[in-house]
Amino acid sequence: MGFLSVSNWILRFSTVIFFAGNVLLLILIIISGGSNSYPISRFYWVEGDTSGIPHAANLTRWTYWGACSRSDGKTHCGGTLGPAYPISPVDNFGTETNVPHKFISSRSPLYYLTRLSFSFFWIALSFISTSFLIYVGSWFSHGVSYVTWILTFVGCIFNILAVIFQTAASVMARDAFTDAHRHGKLGASLFGMAWASVFLCLIEITSVVVTHFLGRTPDGKVAQDQENYDYERAELPEVTGPSRRTTHPFRSIFSRPRRDTGNEYHEDVNDEEKLRNPDSSYTEHPEVPNVVNDEHPDVVGDEHPSGDDAHLPDVRRNQNDDVLQSV
Repeated sequence: MGFLSVSNWILRFSTVIFFAGNVLLLILIIISGGSNSYPISRFYWVEGDTSGIPHAANLTRWTYWGACSRSDGKTHCGGTLGPAYPISPVDNFGTETNVPHKFISSRSPLYYLTRLSFSFFWIALSFISTSFLIYVGSWFSHGVSYVTWILTFVGCIFNILAVIFQTAASVMARDAFTDAHRHGKLGASLFGMAWASVFLCLIEITSVVVTHFLGRTPDGKVAQDQENYDYERAELPEVTGPSRRTTHPFRSIFSRPRRDTGNEYHEDVNDEEKLRNPDSSYTEHPEVPNVVNDEHPDVVGDEHPSGDDAHLPDVRRNQNDDVLQSV
């Protein structure tokens, strides 16, 4: 059990490092082409010979934000940069003159694949970075663990699709240059980071799932949640009172004192009835005092004689009259 706990924590901290690395790689991909300084200037998707094409440099590199010229061993990214910049010389330079034929015949796939990959990288970064921020909370909460799982899965799906779309478009662009007997190659650095992010995504999904189940108790709950659940559901011990029902200890302290009538059981039943039906018309029957009836001294309370006992007072009255007459 101790070894499992140690390995679980090692896996959790390793997953945090994987999340941080993946977020860093996605940020480097997104800022490629946004600066002329090293090492950002070395990040590009595809490089091709664009000499002879109007409004184009002799060597052009397509980055995440657009086309940059390459001259004197330096990369120059000018004012043509913009979001969702496609790898399409026809659209980039506004001409078909001297443009390799495949760029014209396969214009639509190149255009839409690169624009979709631009959007998917942003979506992947938003989901994965959010998962990274709340992942530590999943160690202590069952609900946060499920949210982290979903966010990581969705973010990795978009990350994988973005890399696949961008790879397909870049390979098509390189082949278009080489088929036209022009120089063309892929950017090893940027594609290395892109596919490394895919690899980290697969590790993250596996790690999140494994840590989610390792942190659960045998009954299927997260250990911390189970502890809080047991504390909230803890019941007070039952104490058997003088009556036939069982009461909690605090109820016996704050309950009204009972009368020593020898009828505790019926009083307890009345109390239970009131607790169950507080709005009912159930009322406790008052006790009948032992009052002597003036008219019938032998009758107690509100009792009325019946049968042969109903003539008993008249018989006694006649006996008294006979005694007086004899005297």
